[in-house]
Amino acid sequence: MGLPLGRSYGAFQGNVPLQPGDFLLESSSDNIVATPGGGQANAFQINSQTARVTVVATAGDSVQLPPSTPGLEVLLINHSNNPMQVFGNLTDQIDDVASNVGVSQMQNSFVLYSCATSGNWYTEGLATGFQRGTSLQTFSAATIAAAAAGTQAAGTPIAAMLVNVTAAGSNYSATLPASAPGLEITVHNISANGILVFPNAGGTGAEKINSGAANASLAMGANTSTVFTCVTAGQWFTVPRVPS
Repeated sequence: MGLPLGRSYGAFQGNVPLQPGDFLLESSSDNIVATPGGGQANAFQINSQTARVTVVATAGDSVQLPPSTPGLEVLLINHSNNPMQVFGNLTDQIDDVASNVGVSQMQNSFVLYSCATSGNWYTEGLATGFQRGTSLQTFSAATIAAAAAGTQAAGTPIAAMLVNVTAAGSNYSATLPASAPGLEITVHNISANGILVFPNAGGTGAEKINSGAANASLAMGANTSTVFTCVTAGQWFTVPRVPS
């Protein structure tokens, strides 16, 4: 398959510099249907370097990466309207998440999975995506119900970058992920009740929100919003400081 410039598509011998117009041709697969019901055991097996999933009938339907090999990269496109769960093969982890848990790849997204050491995959672009037909970027989003217990331990986990929270009663709770420098999470309390947002008991073990005590919650009034930002592990600050 010749090209107007350069030699060809295909694999090139090691240590031979590519010339202008050379292209690497990678294996690809298309129109993949993620396995209904999710889970690692029966997840659709990805067997190409570039793969496009077009059907995720229900959020959490699953696919599985090939066995990890140092130097291997997999480009995975979720071109559906639901997030899918991506698992490593057997005991392979993704972003240090347990192999039987996997990671959620949002709808309309393109993610690079890269392996430097057997047993471990790392991602680029996992929490971002694209809007079809525009040049706009999207972020992972979810609507969750706050937990009635109103505690840090029982708080509904916040696991997306943009989150709407509902609450059936006052002082129901939601819990942030462990803090990490550069992390930003926007929370909208869309209910008519106030909620409590707690830092995570993991991470540093003594995480704070604004000037609150370690592991203390931030109260968000009914129909208010704020952005939780982290510059230093263990400390969240909100914008604005008082949710509004």
